[in-house]
Amino acid sequence: MKEIKLTKTQKNIIKWICVIGILLLIVYVFRDSAGPILAQLKKTKINIVCSIIILTILYGLCESAITWLLAKQYQKRFRYIEGLGMTYFCSFYRVATLGSGAGVAAVAYLDSCGLKASEALGMYTIEYAIHKLSTAVLSAVLFITNYSYMSHQFADYKWYMILGFAATIVITAVLMLFACAAWFHKILYFLMDKVNFRGRFTEIFEKVKAQCVIMETAAKTLLKNIRIVVGILLINMIKFCFWFAIPYVVLKSTGKIDFYSSLGITSMCVMLAAVIPAPAGIGSSEFVLIALYSRLVGNDMAGAMSLLYRFATFVVPFIIGAFVALFFGKIKKRKQQTGLTDEKEIKEI
Repeated sequence: MKEIKLTKTQKNIIKWICVIGILLLIVYVFRDSAGPILAQLKKTKINIVCSIIILTILYGLCESAITWLLAKQYQKRFRYIEGLGMTYFCSFYRVATLGSGAGVAAVAYLDSCGLKASEALGMYTIEYAIHKLSTAVLSAVLFITNYSYMSHQFADYKWYMILGFAATIVITAVLMLFACAAWFHKILYFLMDKVNFRGRFTEIFEKVKAQCVIMETAAKTLLKNIRIVVGILLINMIKFCFWFAIPYVVLKSTGKIDFYSSLGITSMCVMLAAVIPAPAGIGSSEFVLIALYSRLVGNDMAGAMSLLYRFATFVVPFIIGAFVALFFGKIKKRKQQTGLTDEKEIKEI
């Protein structure tokens, strides 16, 4: 089959079509919140906007360090800058696809870095499992150390807080077992065989079993060095503190909240978001942020803070990721050429 070669003009046309497509996607994804966010940004002091942007970039730098540490277990030549690219590449597709495309994006990106599809899938799942474990550990510490304060300030939400905490622990435990425990997989196999006595779910269960095998292989590779695992847990908890600090940065001028209490409240919001239904059009995290913080600073300030929180945690990573996605083809091609050059040099040696 003859290879189709594009002229420079055709390549530029395709490039600009992609740019316009990404801009339209940005408008579509943020069609409901773009106006309020822009209005709030105009009213917010520049030093506060810069501070929350710095915090979300620090979050991304930590996330990239975790990706780098894990990917190096498979590919020794994996660089930190490649981990940074993956962080924002996945951020773009996470928002653009409402969460469903982040895993696929991670596998595609890691594949371009030299990892096999099974290695990439296993690594992404393990990374997500450690992410959830870190959330649970940090939330538990903040929940316990802030319990007297929050139970006093948010007595109406006491049982929701306990339920959210319990749900986070259970979900994290199941996810970690699925990601790492071979004995847990054997229990799943046994239960699936019992349920599938008529063979109606054979295809689905075979895929689950294949996923379990990938997880066991990934766990043996990625979790064998306990120092790296502990380091990743610590980096994750530091990473969360950058995002959890955003409400404090926005609201500290009110004088109604201190830094550590703010971390505890925001951590609680992350847990409650999983058990409290949110109204249509409002993200569950933002809904809970407004519900809790409005008790302290009023509805107007809490609503303004939630818009800035969404800007920092969704919009900024999405926009940075859009540029990574736009040039992903060139990045992938350059990596492949570098890989071929490296292989040639190795053969010559």
